[in-house]
This record gives sequence, structure tokens and C-alpha cells, in this order.
Amino acid sequence: MHDTAMPAICYHQGADTSRPEETSLSFAGPLPRTAVHKAADTEVLLTDARRTGNDRFTIAALWPRDHFLRHRGTDAPSDPFLLVESVRQSSILLSHRFYGIPDDHPFVLCDLDFDLEHPLPPQRDSPLPVVLDAVCVSTTDNPRRFGMRLETTAYVDGLRIGRASLHWLAMAPKAYQRVRFRGTSTETDDARSETQAPPLPPRAVGHCHDRDVLLGWQPDGAQGPDHSWRLRINRDHPVLFDHHSDHIPGMLLLEALRQAALVGTPCISDPFRKLSATFTSFGELGRPVTVHARKANQGTADV
Repeated sequence: MHDTAMPAICYHQGADTSRPEETSLSFAGPLPRTAVHKAADTEVLLTDARRTGNDRFTIAALWPRDHFLRHRGTDAPSDPFLLVESVRQSSILLSHRFYGIPDDHPFVLCDLDFDLEHPLPPQRDSPLPVVLDAVCVSTTDNPRRFGMRLETTAYVDGLRIGRASLHWLAMAPKAYQRVRFRGTSTETDDARSETQAPPLPPRAVGHCHDRDVLLGWQPDGAQGPDHSWRLRINRDHPVLFDHHSDHIPGMLLLEALRQAALVGTPCISDPFRKLSATFTSFGELGRPVTVHARKANQGTADV
């Protein structure tokens, strides 16, 4: 990497935003993988974070690839899911580093959204430096619970490219166990024993390899007025299952929704410029999951 630091624009809450203050963020290399709950160094996107106010931070990220799951070539724009993953990793980093959440506390993703104002730039010869201007807002008055919403604005080369937010909970291990397995008959559903549905053709969902296809044909082959597919889960996937999870990861579900939006629209390389998702329950690894999609209006997918 050529640059180890760069000036990052950050705005203090309530300040005159026409006069940004510069702070130095390091882009020398990824943070320790344990800081963002990753098993592989290559999956860590964040390189630094600084507090700029009581609940305000600037966060540095390097995007080493132009797509969340695969490389599409240097002329392709960067993947907006890299922004989502950067914000997700930021919620974990800030919780541990600045809010004192112990390392053994599991995190529960409640909802997220993003809205891009400009297309993301194409991948460069070197990793793409991204700066997040972030504000944390508490979502609970209970001192025994930790819930936060992270509101971020993303900048590339000083240009505001859009915003993203995420709501999450951090729980003590015993509390997580009570919430996680409440109402379930077992804590050890084995997803490996489930027969995988035959995958859709990779090109139909914007990929090149079967391992990245998350949608499979329904067992009976029936299709109603809404398109529907069986979710395919590969516990050995190096990105979607970078580390052990007792439930279906949220980023896997988001990628499945994107693939559902791409089916039947081969002329659209990636329709996602805006997304809003709410997670109301845990996705069980050992149970069949169906993904439904319908068009809300021309040119827009509602999944």
C-alpha cells in the first residue's frame, strides 16, 4: 500500500458543516480481526477509528475488492455491500473500543439501510480508501441493555457518496442464549445434513460459480404469482461463513435478496442503490428457508 495516512473530513455534531475539521486516520493495514469478529485478515475492511465527539467518530476502511463476493474487473463500480459490511464491522469495533462491551458478547443485527447518492467509483489498482463520519445513538433507556443505532455518511476522495445506518444489540452470553433459543426445540440444528436445492445458473444471479449462488429451485418446481426460491447455505463459504455462526448470517440473507432482485433482469448488473431491511427473528441453519420476490413497479424489485 502506498499511503499510510490521509486527511479525513469529519463534522462535529452541531458545528458549522461548511468548515470541516481534518483528522488523521491510518490506512496502513487492517485492524486485528478479533476487533470486528472475523477469522480471516482478508475479510477485515476497517483500518482505524477515532472519537471526534461524545458519540461521534470517524472510521477508515480499505475496500480491497470491487465486489462483496467476487472480482468483476477494474471497470466495474465498487459494491455497495462493501459499505454495508464496513458499517456492520464499525458497530462491533465501536462497541468494544469505545463503549466497553466485553469481547465475549454476541451481537444481534436488528435492521439496516443505505442510500447511495452517487455510483461508487470503479476499483483502482490499489485498495479504495473510504471514510465514514459516524454518530451512535442509544436505542434503550435500560442500563442493563446495550442497544445502538449507528448513522454514517460515507466519503471517497472527499466526495459524499451516500449514507448507511444500522441498529444492533450487544448481549451478555447468558442473555443471548435465552433470546436466541427461546421457543426452539434444539440448539444444535445441523445444516450440513440438509439436502441443498439445485442452484440457479450463476449468471442469472450475477456470479460465476455455483458456490456463490444462494438461490435454488423449489423442490416441486412450482412458481406462484411471486417468484420464490429455496435458500442455499454453504457452511464452507470463505466470505459468508468466515467464522462460526449459530444462525444464518445477516449478510448472507442480504446477498440472497440481491440475487433474487437480479433474477429475470440480466441487463441490470446490480440494481441496489437503496436498501432497507429489518430482521425480526433468527434464520435457522437446519430448517428450509424460502426467498420470495415481487416487482413493486417497473425497474424496482421488492424482495
